[in-house]
Amino acid sequence: MAKEKVTVQDIADALHLSRTTVSKVLNGAPNMPSKTVSAVLNKAREMNYKQFAYLQAAQNTSECNTLPKRGGGGTFALLANFLPEHFHIASSIMASLESEISAYGYSLTIHMLNSGDIRSLQLPLNFKPEQIDAILGIELFDEEYSKMLCSFGKPVLFFDSFYNPVKEPLNANILLMESRNSIFRMLHKVISRGKVKHIGFIGDYNHCISFHERYEGYLDALRIHNLSYEEDFCITQNDLLFQSPDFLKTELGKMAKLPDMFCCANDLLAWRTISALRSLHKKVPEDILISGFDDTLVLNSLDSELTTVTTPSREMGITAARILLDRVENPSLAPMTVYLNCQVQIRSSTLGE
Repeated sequence: MAKEKVTVQDIADALHLSRTTVSKVLNGAPNMPSKTVSAVLNKAREMNYKQFAYLQAAQNTSECNTLPKRGGGGTFALLANFLPEHFHIASSIMASLESEISAYGYSLTIHMLNSGDIRSLQLPLNFKPEQIDAILGIELFDEEYSKMLCSFGKPVLFFDSFYNPVKEPLNANILLMESRNSIFRMLHKVISRGKVKHIGFIGDYNHCISFHERYEGYLDALRIHNLSYEEDFCITQNDLLFQSPDFLKTELGKMAKLPDMFCCANDLLAWRTISALRSLHKKVPEDILISGFDDTLVLNSLDSELTTVTTPSREMGITAARILLDRVENPSLAPMTVYLNCQVQIRSSTLGE
C-alpha cells in the first residue's frame, strides 16, 4: 500500500541526512550549504512533500493543459539565490512551473547559488548547459552572472532582473509583477484617508527592476496627491547595507523626526524597519504606518498584519513555463517582458488612528 504522507524523516532517509538538516532547509534556515539545499528541494519535489503537494492539483486544472501537447523529454534548470524569507513564494513558483513543464514531458532541476558563486561566475557542479533545454533565474540580480547564463544559446527567463537602464537589455525573457501601479494603488488608498502627509521610501531602488518600479509608484502617488518628496525620510542606499542588523536602526536614529509612513520595497524590509522602530520605542501603527510588498506568508505570521501587495506566485510559474516552452519549440521567437497583476492588501499596519 502506498504511503499517503511524505515526512521530513522520509526525505532525510532518502538522502542519508539528519532530520534536523532537512527540516532546516525546508523551513528556510539561513547559512545552509547550497549543495544541501538543492539536494533537499529536489528530493522533496520528487517525493511530493507537502510544500510541493499542490503540484498534482495544479496538473489537474484546465489552465495547466490549454497548450497543445509537445514532445518533451528534456530538462529546465532553475538557478536561485533567494533569501529564506522568500522561500514560500519561490516554492510556489517552482511547484506551478514544474507542474506545467511536466505536462509536456520536461523535468525541472533546482540549483541553489550563494553570493560567492555569483561573484566568481561559478556554475553549479551539476549544471551542464549542453544537457539543458531552458534556464530560469530567481533572485539573480548580478549583471555579469545574468549575461553568462544568456551566453549558452538557450532560452532564458528571469523572475525580475537587475536594473541598469543605460546598457543593452539582456537577451532574455523577463517576468515581472505590476509593481509601479500596485504601489500607487496601495498608497492612494492610504493617503485618501487624509491622515498621511509625509511618506518616506525604504529600499535600494537600483537593486532590481521591481524595486525601481515600486519607487516610481511611490513618486507617482506623491505627485497625484500633491505631497512633497522629502529625501530626509528616505533610506535608499546600496542593498548590501540593509543586511547589517543595525543599519536601519542607525539610519532611522539620524532622522530629526519620523514621517507619517514608510513605504518599503518589500515585506522583508518592512519587517526589518518595524524591528528597528521597536528598538527606538516606536510602535506600528500607533506612531507610524508601514507598508511592504510580496505578502510573504512567513513574515505575515508575526505579531502585526502588514499592508502589502500579494504577488501571483503560482501564475508566475505557469506563465514562465509557457514562455519557455514556446521558445524551446521555436527558438526564433524574440525575448519578451511580461507583467502580471497583483492584489493590494490593506491591513492594520496602515490603519493607525
